[in-house]
Order: sequence, then structure tokens, then C-alpha cells
Amino acid sequence: MSIRWRILVIEDDQPMALGLIINLEAEGYEVFHAVSAEKGIALLEDMSFDLVVLDLMLPGMDGIEALRRIRKDDPRLPVLILTAKSHASDKVEGLRAGADDYLTKPFHLEEFLLRIRRMLDRYEWYRAGDIQKIGGAVLDFNTLEITREDGTTSRITPHEANLIQYLASHQDRIVTRGELLKNVWGLDPTIETRTVDTFISRIRRYIEEDPSKPRHIISIRGKGYRYMP
Repeated sequence: MSIRWRILVIEDDQPMALGLIINLEAEGYEVFHAVSAEKGIALLEDMSFDLVVLDLMLPGMDGIEALRRIRKDDPRLPVLILTAKSHASDKVEGLRAGADDYLTKPFHLEEFLLRIRRMLDRYEWYRAGDIQKIGGAVLDFNTLEITREDGTTSRITPHEANLIQYLASHQDRIVTRGELLKNVWGLDPTIETRTVDTFISRIRRYIEEDPSKPRHIISIRGKGYRYMP
């Protein structure tokens, strides 16, 4: 591992936290642990981290409120929610609050480590290219803001930025929905979901002059999407 990534685990279950720390350190990561959201946020204020693993059911401030606090200060910091809350509504709430990924307990260690690796890979994309010009719009990956020709600005989510970055990295070909599910969300590419289509529709509202007649993210029927900045 060329970079020694620093990870913060916010988890009040001590045996769970210990298991995560041992396995993350075995992968070469530098790991810090906080038993509450308040202590985790204090660490984030004092130190720089590359990724946060966040439980939702915490004593005192819950994980969703902690996530909103984190996002207010840093819209780009990768956050993986790791929780026993498995209802679809919980996952939607977590992603809307700004999580980059959501994994429920119990989980497979290999999947957890793979999601961490992919999230950090995407984090590197931000630093590889801070500005992306899309037609008349400009996306700043540092602030996650899209500025249009008329001067109006919109803030996008880390997941939306991840999607744009992946499309931009593969603009020489058609990118399938399954590929996006696997490489942007870390999901099984064979599952039936409207996740990709929903995110594409939202991004089009930011960058297309007429979202109903897109010129930059083109749907290829039966295949996927073609990115034409």
C-alpha cells in the first residue's frame, strides 16, 4: 500500500470495534477508535482522516446527526455506515445524510475490506483531478460544487461526484449499469435497482441545459450510459 491511509472507527461495541481495528491494521491502515459520536467528531477536529466507519446506534448523539455534522465540515470525507439497522428506510436515510456506502451487521469481513478499499480508491480520484468541465458547467471536486454558465451553483453529494468521476474516467466507451453498481456503489451488479437511473437523473438536472434531452450523459438503450463532457 503506497499510502498509509488513516481510518476513524466510531463504534460503541468494544468487541466489534476491536475486531475492525485488528483487521484494518492487518491491511496496513492506521486506525483510531472513538466510542461515541461526540468523541469521534472531536478527533476529526484535531486530526485529518481519510475515511470514517460509523455506527448509527450510538450513545448520546446518533450516527445520522454525527454524519450531518461531518458533512457540514467536510463534504468529501468518505464515510461508511456499519450498522445493525437493515431496513431500506434506514439505508435511504443514511445515504441522504451523506454516507458514501452502507453495510449492515452481520457482514462478511472480505466484503467490508473490499468496500473500504474501493472507497479509498474513489477518494484518490478526487485528488487526481480537482476540476471537471461538463459542457457549460464546472464541477469542483474540492468543494463538490457545480457552477453553471449563468453563475448558479449547486452542491452535489459524494456519491454523485463518485459517479461523475467514474464516467469521466471511462468516457471512451459505454458504461453499463452493472459496472456502475459494482465499481461506484460496491453492489452486486446483477441486482434489480433504480439506484443508477435515479442518480443519473439528478446529475442531469445539474449539468444539462435541458435534462429531458441530455447531451453529456447519454442513455444507450439496453446497454448503459455514454459520457460526453
